[in-house]
Amino acid sequence: MPDILRAILLMVLGSFLFMLADLFMKLSTQTMSIGLVTMMLGAGMGLFFLVLMQCAGTPVFDRRYLHFAVAMRCTGEAIGITGVMIALANSPLATVTALMQSLPLVLTVMGVVFLRESVGWRRVLALLAGLVGVLIIIRPGMEGFDFFATLTLVGVLGMAIRDFGTRIAPQSISTAALSFYGSLTIVITGALIVLVSGDWRPPVWTGMGHVVGLVVVGSLGTLAISTAMRLGDVSVISPFRYIRVVFGVGAGILVFGESVDSAVILGSTIVVGAGLYSWMRERKLALAGE
Repeated sequence: MPDILRAILLMVLGSFLFMLADLFMKLSTQTMSIGLVTMMLGAGMGLFFLVLMQCAGTPVFDRRYLHFAVAMRCTGEAIGITGVMIALANSPLATVTALMQSLPLVLTVMGVVFLRESVGWRRVLALLAGLVGVLIIIRPGMEGFDFFATLTLVGVLGMAIRDFGTRIAPQSISTAALSFYGSLTIVITGALIVLVSGDWRPPVWTGMGHVVGLVVVGSLGTLAISTAMRLGDVSVISPFRYIRVVFGVGAGILVFGESVDSAVILGSTIVVGAGLYSWMRERKLALAGE
């Protein structure tokens, strides 16, 4: 099998696994507190990345980790997990999944603001179209407005900060080390959520099983997408990330009996379309500069 085909299949598999992670996250919060689920998620992921660090001979403690990019990434991790966890616990899975597809557009804006990257008028229009799509989904001021769904956008902002921190981190700091300290941040964030909310329901076996599933599929999804990025041309395989919308909507309907209205369908179509157009323009400019 050609490497590019393997990369595409791994990207689709990774997107499916991340949808399952969202599914397990939502299921676990139905029987356990959001803070406890967050703490267990961080602990499981931290253990996974600690093992990776030990296998690679990467030190757990190093002065190199005292870097602004690491702090930025951890801050984004805390904001992202808080927004997404609360949104998933209270809003339809399909809506949250659709709104999360605005992440590439937010990263583009951050690149312009902080890295002074140039963006032409076509990509500016794509960004504005993506914003319109988001507004259609959340419907501010209208009858179908879902406040908790807007917290997904807080989560997206956090994930953008996390990814931006990863992007500017020195190459001498491994991905496993960045992810390990991000996981520790998730544990601390979960503890803070428990303290602020006062919600400390004792863990139940069903919920713990969902958290284990969340950690496993989340870790495997990360591995699948990371492998895909190494095997194939990023510009070719990246658009296949958007298939996660289809998986998320399908899971919402089949597992939770959610009804997806025309606003969510239209809004998610615009967001995905804006993201794909922005990607195509970026790829075209990159090819022209070669």
